[in-house]
Amino acid sequence: MPTHSIKDANPHINDFHHLPIALEHDIVYAKSHHEQLLHWHDEVEIIRVNKGHIHCHVNESDFLLSPGELCFINVDQMHKIYNTSNEDSDIDVISIKAEMLAKNEEVYEKFIKPIIHNKEFSHVEMAGKNSYALLISSMINEIYAMIEEKPYAYELDIIGYVYMIFRRLYLVYITKKEEAPYSTDTSLQRRMSTYIYEHYGEKITLDDIANAANVSRSKCASLFKRYTQSTPIAFLNSYRLEMASRMLARGEESLADIAVICGFGEQSYFSRLFTKEYGCTPLTYRKEKQLI
Repeated sequence: MPTHSIKDANPHINDFHHLPIALEHDIVYAKSHHEQLLHWHDEVEIIRVNKGHIHCHVNESDFLLSPGELCFINVDQMHKIYNTSNEDSDIDVISIKAEMLAKNEEVYEKFIKPIIHNKEFSHVEMAGKNSYALLISSMINEIYAMIEEKPYAYELDIIGYVYMIFRRLYLVYITKKEEAPYSTDTSLQRRMSTYIYEHYGEKITLDDIANAANVSRSKCASLFKRYTQSTPIAFLNSYRLEMASRMLARGEESLADIAVICGFGEQSYFSRLFTKEYGCTPLTYRKEKQLI
């Protein structure tokens, strides 16, 4: 399941294919017209706010993160982040590929697998003054320093910091007393979202989306309102527009072809929705992206 971009500019990403971690420094723009879409992925994620405030939405929970605060999001949890303030927010996003730690089978089975396989342990908010938050944040800083300096055999230190982060997460996991039960509605919403992600280029109706989870139209609409704060069709169009924006940035297909490929059919309809969502015409967006 691909993640969805929350920014217009290219982020600074450190993605090490041979290491179990990726780091991304990002800006979440103030009251952006185009918000990140609900998504999930196979990595655990830690979000740290450096400046400003962001909303973090995980399954049915929605909460505000302030500077210095962290949020851990477990694997396969539907989530998105967005900014409703008048100030841009500066964040770090750390993604950890837990399966890459499975080579140490005993440690993985005892301390890591219980976390990532527990659907009820969907996320944890960590206040900036929380001791675990401070420790994890300091480790993130050390990882950044290692990447910047690249001392000899620095990869070993990075792997060590990943294990140290998981130790803190495990301590949070075993001390957390009350967990919200994993709702079957969460599974239903994922099935409908997945249907949209896989069939967005086709002609899709509300009935098609509802049938993907074998629910009624009204149940479909209520689930989308609860999980995405949107209607099913609006969510579908937002995803189509995001796919279109990626094609526009590549600059290979015509606007008419993009409209058809992304399921809009008519170029005029596509252009009208795109302009409303992104604040500029598709052609202007393409020209701006080609200048980056």
